[in-house]
Amino acid sequence: DVTYGWWAGNAGVTNKSGKFIAAHIAHTGLIAFAAGGSTLWELARYNPEIPMGHQSSIFLAHLASIGIGFDEAGAWTGAGVASIAIVHLVLSMVYGAGGLLHSVLFVGDMQDSEVPQARKFKLEWDNPDNQTFILGHHLLFFGVACIWFVEWARIHGIYDPAIGAVRQVEYNLNLTSIWNHQFDFLAIDSLEDVLGGHAFLAFLEITGGAFHVATKQVGEYTKFKGAGLLSAEAILSFSCAGLG
Repeated sequence: DVTYGWWAGNAGVTNKSGKFIAAHIAHTGLIAFAAGGSTLWELARYNPEIPMGHQSSIFLAHLASIGIGFDEAGAWTGAGVASIAIVHLVLSMVYGAGGLLHSVLFVGDMQDSEVPQARKFKLEWDNPDNQTFILGHHLLFFGVACIWFVEWARIHGIYDPAIGAVRQVEYNLNLTSIWNHQFDFLAIDSLEDVLGGHAFLAFLEITGGAFHVATKQVGEYTKFKGAGLLSAEAILSFSCAGLG
């Protein structure tokens, strides 16, 4: 039962999980469009003779941090930047089409879907098994993203500000160091420790995700616990990111 007004957040899709998914897909499309368009805008105006920080560069700076657009010596090449921007623009159209399909053609509530797998992702805040199932899939995707970052740094390399160049980084999976860094992660000055924290986080998230997908709700269930599960997932994920 909705106890707040229509203007409050996603109140309009409280009992319409299909529409809720459509809104999130459309939101993803907007983010992809902004990333692709802004990257092309910055690329068209980029001057390699001026420091990137003095050109209000945000997207190019993020690409540079993972070793894209610069060679191993840190010199500007621009390689791959336009391609990545265009891929984001194309994906934004795909996301937009997906959002329209879920809004116009697909069922408004996933529990009414004819696809058995789709019905598992219906939103039931008073159903602990439903909440832990959705939570598990979120954690799996977070874990895969961490693995991607670790492997990218190991195989391709990322920018090391200490030497001003792109280099390959092998993660340092030292559990003692990772545990100690959770309280002083802002002072970390080793990329090996950063990648080690992400590798450990990937293990935690994938293990936890598989556990939540394969099992039922653990412990006593309350009306507050259901609404807090996915919020707790976000808080814990960002907290654990501090390990890196």
